[in-house]
Amino acid sequence: MAGHEKSGTRPPYAPKTPACIVTTGRVGHGTRLVMRVVLLQAGGAVVVACVLLALSGAASAGAELAGGLIVAIGSGLFGWRMFLPGIAAAAVLKRALYAGEALKWTWYVVALWAAFARLKLAPLPLLAGLSLAQFVYWFGLVGMKRG
Repeated sequence: MAGHEKSGTRPPYAPKTPACIVTTGRVGHGTRLVMRVVLLQAGGAVVVACVLLALSGAASAGAELAGGLIVAIGSGLFGWRMFLPGIAAAAVLKRALYAGEALKWTWYVVALWAAFARLKLAPLPLLAGLSLAQFVYWFGLVGMKRG
């Protein structure tokens, strides 16, 4: 056995931190990222709802706004659950990712059921709001990588 194995010290070539720890480099970065994405999605939904209010009426605008807010809330739930563990082992973060996705999709199913079955919202504007908010999410991620 080598000397470091007997004494319990690390060899000089060993990393200072365990390899299974994943960090983002900044504390609170995940929370700010989630808030930025959710605000972009909700803001995009509000802008398009205002345009639809002028062009098509309150029913279309309300359905579009509901669709956009469904996606924004889903993104917020996912991000909250994903970044809840903070700096943690990779296995913990993997579980948080899966739990966040499950929470988001459960929210989508319940919210869409409520929008269609209970509230009887117009399907086309609602789906347009869902699509727009998802597009804003992708656009926001691309913009964040550049700046």
